[in-house]
Amino acid sequence: MSWATAALVLGLAIRTTRSTYKGFVNPLKHLNPEDGSIFWLNIKDSEPAQDLGLAIQDFLERREEYRDTLSTLSRDRVGTERCDPLLVDTQNIWPTVQRLANAGFELSGRYVNVGASDGENDDPLFEYVQRMNATGIAVERDPERCERHRRALPQVEVACSAVTPQNVLSLVAPVLLDKTELDVLKVDIDSYDCPVIEMLLPAITAKIVLLEANPSIPPPYQWAMLHHPELWNFFNSFSPPEDVPIRGCSLAYEVELLRRYGYDLVAFGGHDAIFTHESVRSAWAPHKPPMDEFDCYNEAFIAANGISIDKTRRWFFELNDTQVGLPEVWEFFVGWMQENSPQLFPFALRG
Repeated sequence: MSWATAALVLGLAIRTTRSTYKGFVNPLKHLNPEDGSIFWLNIKDSEPAQDLGLAIQDFLERREEYRDTLSTLSRDRVGTERCDPLLVDTQNIWPTVQRLANAGFELSGRYVNVGASDGENDDPLFEYVQRMNATGIAVERDPERCERHRRALPQVEVACSAVTPQNVLSLVAPVLLDKTELDVLKVDIDSYDCPVIEMLLPAITAKIVLLEANPSIPPPYQWAMLHHPELWNFFNSFSPPEDVPIRGCSLAYEVELLRRYGYDLVAFGGHDAIFTHESVRSAWAPHKPPMDEFDCYNEAFIAANGISIDKTRRWFFELNDTQVGLPEVWEFFVGWMQENSPQLFPFALRG
């Protein structure tokens, strides 16, 4: 990753309409407090230097207001531990597996990967599977990717099928039958991820859960796309698919859901959240999971689709009342679907 230094640009705030974004939720993460210089990320979909300078100036002027907003919104947070963004690599699960092993926890070498693609490229589980010669079930709907997966990881059973909340248990049935605790459970299907994992959680216990999150929707908003048989077809046919915001579920929704099954948030970044079971908490010493989901979000570098970073920051830093924020979030998604999709796809929203 290359960095460049950009001058701080002052002036009338300009709201960007870019719907894809890679960068920090909190723009002050780009600011060097010692000399006031700004570190601009020279990568695709990063915030333009001028917009970043304006966002930093806004945050410097309203810092206390934004702190008060987060203090108000986070009163009902699940976790209380400060989030260390360097503690866990959300793009590679192997170091987390090693941490548990080094703490004395026995590994089974078994896993489930729903939305596995080819099992190799950009898959956070690949190094873990390769190093441990792990076995399990990989679920993938694309036949070409299924074949590539079988060639890359021949010891893994591939269920080449579209996945729904109704069929996911049958697709992973071999893992359910042997009743072995999994090392890792992953769901990443770019659509109704949470309804799928809601079916898996009562049936499967894993030490680590990796779940794709929609990084544009901050806590405390619990938002999730629900299952609809045409949602994936719409997503796949939309051009460009990177601009589609109706995908996955929010971090707050995931934290509340997985907490019911004994899982602690340990990391959030990019567009993924990592949870570990409460039975392995001692592996994180001196840290004490669950991590504070508001702090993790505030520290995060995200890769967002379909929602501008300005809107995300407004929902997280500016609106200190969910009774104001909830209608805004609802209206955004309904409005986007009315303008861009053939129908209103179902979603859940609460705050």
